[in-house]
Amino acid sequence: MVSPVDTQSKGITIPEGIRHITIKMRRTSTNPLHDIQYFFRLLNVYRRERPDYIFHFTIKPNIYGTLAAHLLHIHSTAMVAGLGFTFSHGGLASTIANHLFRLGLNFADKILVLNKENQRTLVEQGVVPKEQIILLEGGEGVDLERFRFSDNRSDKTIFLMVARVLYDKGYKEVVEAAKIVKQTHPEVEVQLLGPVDEAYPNAVSQEQIRKDEKSGTITYLGYTTEPDKWMGRPGILLLLSSYHEGLNRSLMEGCALGKPIIASDIPGCRETVREGENGYLVPPKDVNALTDAMLRYLSLSDEKKESMSINSRRLAEERFDINSVKRCYERILQEWHELKK
Repeated sequence: MVSPVDTQSKGITIPEGIRHITIKMRRTSTNPLHDIQYFFRLLNVYRRERPDYIFHFTIKPNIYGTLAAHLLHIHSTAMVAGLGFTFSHGGLASTIANHLFRLGLNFADKILVLNKENQRTLVEQGVVPKEQIILLEGGEGVDLERFRFSDNRSDKTIFLMVARVLYDKGYKEVVEAAKIVKQTHPEVEVQLLGPVDEAYPNAVSQEQIRKDEKSGTITYLGYTTEPDKWMGRPGILLLLSSYHEGLNRSLMEGCALGKPIIASDIPGCRETVREGENGYLVPPKDVNALTDAMLRYLSLSDEKKESMSINSRRLAEERFDINSVKRCYERILQEWHELKK
C-alpha cells in the first residue's frame, strides 16, 4: 500500500499483513513541479517494489501512477471515485484535467467508476473508450459486518452531515436550512463531521464555521477516522446537499447503519435513497427544498421513522455489500492472469 501521510490520514488503520509505504504528495497543489516530483517518487517506488499489478485511487495517483506503471510495464487499474471540482467547473483547470486524464488513464487496463453519469462524461469527452470502463453499481462497497444496523429510535432528531467541509458539499444550503428549521424546532441539532481543508477549491474557512457555530445554527464535531461511532448514535438522519459525487461513502455507510437520508438528487447520492422509503431527494442548491424535506421528516410518526431506518439497512444489503466489489477486483486479476498465459 502506497499513500501520502498528512494530517487527515495519520489515523488510518493498516490491515494486518499489509506493508504501508508513505510518499509525499501535495494533494491540492496545481504547481507542475510538485506533480513532477510526485511522479518520480512513484516511479522509484514501483521500480524498487516491482508489484505484479497496481490499483490506483484518486486523481493524482490515477494519472501519474498509471503513467509510472506503464513505463515499467506494470499492468494497472484506476478507480475514478468522482470527477470532482476539475470536471464540474469550467476553465483552465477542467481543460488540463481532461488532457491529463486522457494521457494517464489511456494506459490503464480498466477504469472503475461509481455512477453512470461519470461513465457517460468520460466517454463523451473522449477521455477513455467505453469498453475500458467497469461500472461499480454498488460503489466502493461497505463492510456490512463493521457497519451493523443500530436502533435509531430517539426522542431527539440530529441532522448529521458527514463530509469535507466544502461549499461544493452543500455547506451553505445546510446552514441556511438549519436556520429555518430551528425557527419552529429549536430543539433540533444540525451537526457537521469532517475535515476542514482550506487548501481545496471552494473550502469553507475555519472563521466561517466558528461564526455559524457561535450563532447556534450548527455544531461542528471535527474530524474522525471512526465516523461510524458518530453516525451510529440514535436519532441520526444523514444530510448531504452536495453538488457532485462519485458514490458517497458516508451515505452508503449510513444506509448500512440503518439511518434515514436526505440527499441531493444527483448521481452519487440518489443511489442511496428510495424516495419516501428511506429518505428524500432534493435538488442541489435548493434551500427551500432541503428545508421542506427536513421538516417533512420531523413530522413523521415514530413508526414511519423506524420503517425508514429498516429500509436503509435493506438497501445497503441489496446494493452496497463490499463482497460484490471484492469479486470485481478478483475478476480483473483473473483476466490479467489469463492474458499472461
